[in-house]
Amino acid sequence: MDAIRTEALARAFGDNRAVDGLTLSVAEGEIFGLVGPDGAGKTTTMRLLTAILDPTGGDAWVAGFDVRRNAEALKEHIGYMSQRFGLYVDLTVQENLDFYADIYGVARRGRRETIDRLLAFSNLTPFRRRLAGNLSGGMKQKLGLACALVHTPRVLFLDEPTNGVDPVSRRDFWRGSSTSFCARR
Repeated sequence: MDAIRTEALARAFGDNRAVDGLTLSVAEGEIFGLVGPDGAGKTTTMRLLTAILDPTGGDAWVAGFDVRRNAEALKEHIGYMSQRFGLYVDLTVQENLDFYADIYGVARRGRRETIDRLLAFSNLTPFRRRLAGNLSGGMKQKLGLACALVHTPRVLFLDEPTNGVDPVSRRDFWRGSSTSFCARR
């Protein structure tokens, strides 16, 4: 089964065609990247595949879900980390993870172990009580990834996840994920 499949996917904003007839397939377990210049439609494509935007043409399926007809059900099976820090700066690292676990309905049983594992892989364990707004850029990115992974999604979308991150944090970041994902570097 394909993790992602599109057929003639399109999105227009007025006269501007941001995505025009995109057809692709990404197998389960495959790492796939969208590469291109600014304005090429990479972020728009991810927003279409995560059901944040509706297509103006074509079709797309992610984790077996039609992005038009099953948008809400799809969201339970994907993780999405946008290119801008989207966490709550007035919550601690731990509180952000707990909040996302609640949103995704992660069972209380086993939740602590999952969060501890995510904190360990991201090297954020010593910072679990620090406000997210007081983290460095690289640490914010790692927290964003941990929050995107807290519900163990089948497909993970990363939009410029290491932009502006130091080389050591970038290496650690890319070592951190064992989930299938679509990434834009």
